[in-house]
Amino acid sequence: MRLIYIITKFILFPGTYLRGFFEHLTCKLLHLEVESTGYLRADEISGHVEHLLASATPSAWVMATLPGFFMFNIGVSFMYFGVLNVFYMGITPYDSLPLFIIYCVSMYLGASCINSLFPMTEDVLQLWSLTYSKREHKNALTAILSIIVKVILFPWALITRIGAFLEKNCINFLILVAYFVIHIVTM
Repeated sequence: MRLIYIITKFILFPGTYLRGFFEHLTCKLLHLEVESTGYLRADEISGHVEHLLASATPSAWVMATLPGFFMFNIGVSFMYFGVLNVFYMGITPYDSLPLFIIYCVSMYLGASCINSLFPMTEDVLQLWSLTYSKREHKNALTAILSIIVKVILFPWALITRIGAFLEKNCINFLILVAYFVIHIVTM
C-alpha cells in the first residue's frame, strides 16, 4: 500500500504540494514548530509537513481542518470548471483543442486537490484526544455548552477521521473516483 500511496501522490503532485504548503502555512499561523518542510517526498508523509502537535483544542481543530477546507474549495472549483465544460457543455477536441486541453488540465488539478484533502492521522488523533476526552468543568453551564459543541462538531470530526484513515491506507482515490462520477451523473 505504501508504494501505491507514493505513486498516487507523485502522479497528483500539484495537490500534494499545495496540501503541504497549506499545512506549513497553518503551522506558522498557529506558531507550531515545523520539523521538516519537504512537501513532496517518497514516504508516508508526502503532502504533509512534520510538526509539533497542537496542545489546545481550537488549534487542533484548525490544524486538522483548515488545510482541507482550502483544498476542498480549490479542488471543487477546478473540477466544476472542467467537468461542466467537457461533460455538460460537450466541448470536444474537435470543437477547440486548446480549450479542451485547458478543461482536462482543470479536471486533473481538481482531482489532485481532492485527493489530498485529509490531514495526517496524528493530527486527527490529537483532535479527538483533545475534543472528546473527559475533562472536569467548572460549572454546569460550561459542561452543557461543551456537550453541545461536541455533538455539533461530531460529524465533521468523524468525516475527518475516516478520511485520514482512507488516505493513510491509500483508499482515498476511491473518494476521488466517486466524486468524479457524481459530477458527471448530476450534470
